[in-house]
Amino acid sequence: MNRINIIQKIIDKKMARTYLEIGTASGNSFFPIKARRKIAIDPNFTFSKISKIKWIFKNFCNIRAKYYRLSSDNYYRNVKLSHRLDVVFIDGLHTYQQSLKDVINSLSNLKENGVIVMHDCNPPHRASAYPADSYNHAASLNISGWTGEWCGDVWKTICYLRSFRKDLNVFVLNCDYGLGIITKRKPENNLNFTEEELNKLTYDDLEKNREELLNLKPIEFLDRFLNSL
Repeated sequence: MNRINIIQKIIDKKMARTYLEIGTASGNSFFPIKARRKIAIDPNFTFSKISKIKWIFKNFCNIRAKYYRLSSDNYYRNVKLSHRLDVVFIDGLHTYQQSLKDVINSLSNLKENGVIVMHDCNPPHRASAYPADSYNHAASLNISGWTGEWCGDVWKTICYLRSFRKDLNVFVLNCDYGLGIITKRKPENNLNFTEEELNKLTYDDLEKNREELLNLKPIEFLDRFLNSL
């Protein structure tokens, strides 16, 4: 089970119409998704025009898709949405600061019963969790154990939301580098970190308390969540 399967299951269960994706890049997760209105945001799309056309024939939902070559901050600042969002997938810059911004901005434009899915919330090893400025920055640092996988410190955004947003229910599915699921609901449980404590958290802290910090759920929990929508 990966992010594409899970996002589509959420869209289908909710009969969602508007899907927005931050960090589309090559379109690997965006193009297969079926939704009436699709919005892709990335300052540097890496797919070709030919690939874009081919995907229209593979998935007709792409014929009306909109593409914004912008940072997510500039998109939310400058583009007026014609519809509030049903489902948002966040897979942009893998830093705590930017992923948190992306969640906050998305929440402001999300329907009350909408769902945010955030990638890279459960880094598999220390090198993949290195808090760099970008993928290229991380790849250039000769990090011990580097495999080319980079989740950054997105996991701290989960800890922040569970500490400061008592109006959100937040958990992480234990698959595909950790898929954070965020809804405007009463939280199942909370954390109580201060911002200073959050800033001091390290990968060692995550490794010691992964299930507690992330509210980590097995993939089987997805059915229970879908039934609650």
